[in-house]
Amino acid sequence: MWLRFSLVLLLFISSSEFAAGQETGDENFTSLFDGKTTEGWHNPFDWGEVSVVDGEIHLVAKKKFFLMSNEDYGDYVFEGEMHLPEGKSNSGFMVRGQEAKNRVFGYQCEVDPSDRKWSGGLYDEGRRKWLNPLKDQPEAQDALNKTDWNKYRIVCEGDHLEFWVNGVKTTDYYDPVDLTGKIGLQHHGEKDQLYRFKNLKVIKRGRHRWVPIFDGTSLDGWNATGGGDWKIKDGVLLGTSTKDETKHGLLTSEKSYGDFTARITFRIGEGNSGFYFHSEPNTSGVGISGIQAELENSALMGGLYETGGRGWMVKPLHYFPTFAEDRQAIRKKQWDKAWNSDDWMTMVVSAHGDRIVTHVNDILASDVVDPKGRKSGKFAVQLHGGQDMKVEVKSIELLEKEK
Repeated sequence: MWLRFSLVLLLFISSSEFAAGQETGDENFTSLFDGKTTEGWHNPFDWGEVSVVDGEIHLVAKKKFFLMSNEDYGDYVFEGEMHLPEGKSNSGFMVRGQEAKNRVFGYQCEVDPSDRKWSGGLYDEGRRKWLNPLKDQPEAQDALNKTDWNKYRIVCEGDHLEFWVNGVKTTDYYDPVDLTGKIGLQHHGEKDQLYRFKNLKVIKRGRHRWVPIFDGTSLDGWNATGGGDWKIKDGVLLGTSTKDETKHGLLTSEKSYGDFTARITFRIGEGNSGFYFHSEPNTSGVGISGIQAELENSALMGGLYETGGRGWMVKPLHYFPTFAEDRQAIRKKQWDKAWNSDDWMTMVVSAHGDRIVTHVNDILASDVVDPKGRKSGKFAVQLHGGQDMKVEVKSIELLEKEK
């Protein structure tokens, strides 16, 4: 059974991977709050009251606002404690948050004392809404204490986001949208309710950036085999073939890659293509074996297919059962807009250990744990045989740690 990013999926993650984000007791944190002032923080809204009382930050407001860090952070470990007011409430910690005048948007680690109990879930404030709701995850859903202090831990590394609430892991998610941003504290806007925060601290761990492995100027580092034709025109890789050509065409990297996050910017004019990874060329009719993320103008975009093996592994939106019914309609609308485009599109593939995640135009297509597949191999772009094909690739990039 293919599993998405629910807590059930975490059972498949090795103990060493799980422990990598856990508190070790000897971490060298830097305080973000001196217990006396809000130095290092600002309110980008024209409303909301901020005060410091007895070593705590207090937020009071009549409508939603956020207190944001002055500094941007990339990869980091954050810890903080928060205390909810009595009665109806909701809050969160912004993670790599983005801001404008009277607006904050981006990743939010949720504080949710409602009956659904999604505290520690991942919400995309002001954009895509819920990314990781905690439907049917009882241990995570019971982690929040409604009447006492709650300790949150957030770990960001590249496109990997991990959250803990009171020592319970609640989110393990890959998302390619924001690599840097601010830390934030939310008041949800319940009239005159008091939200309290303390012991805010961070460990900075550098940043990631996108590095091209195809730069639009040459095919150095890539080999063309099989049918069709590849050329560079106006800085864009153009692959073409006709339906009379029975051989599949492949443009294959010379290097092999293990764990990676890759981003391909492309446009499909005609036909069915794919972005191969953890693959190896061979002498079969297809010319390659391995996993491909589908590149085609259909709702199969971003699905995972293993050539020379299991065939379809998962099709997009296979994770729907982990979304509440009222959220499924929102995601379906987002997905239909994401893949159905004649313009340039992006697909991000993250393969780390047994985990494989794909996004199309920033909307999750697939998220699986695959213990059976290869863990290293070459990249390749495909021209499908027996079809009129036109594929354009503007860039292929890897997410790498800045040195």
